[in-house]
Amino acid sequence: MTQLSEIMNRTLVTVDTHASLRQAQRILDRRNIRHLFVMDGKRLIGIVTDRDLRKAAPSSKSPLTTSEREEFMDELKVVEVMLRKLITASPSTTVREAAKVMIREKIGCLPVVEGKTLVGIVTETDLLEILVRGEGTS
Repeated sequence: MTQLSEIMNRTLVTVDTHASLRQAQRILDRRNIRHLFVMDGKRLIGIVTDRDLRKAAPSSKSPLTTSEREEFMDELKVVEVMLRKLITASPSTTVREAAKVMIREKIGCLPVVEGKTLVGIVTETDLLEILVRGEGTS
């Protein structure tokens, strides 16, 4: 059985609790990713997704001007919209078990932690790539 340690992405993109929603959105856009870990020092305390940012952002149909919407996104911090109830996995978790958890919990990624240290991330895309590779070899 393949373990998460074999497929997880070890390049972790994080922000601290003081990051604004606008800063977070820029990072997601620049890195072409959908999940951003929120850290308090070295401690993982939350995750913010592109969906969280879209939900929190004022609608372009709102009466706010573009600069007022940008100001709002600068003032609101990731800590105010992040998901705090984190579901994590360990490097020894199997790909199958990780997929089951992600389906059951309706989540798009799993932070991978060793003890209390964040060591990786596994996303839906990672799991789909494993599935495609597996089918290609049979």
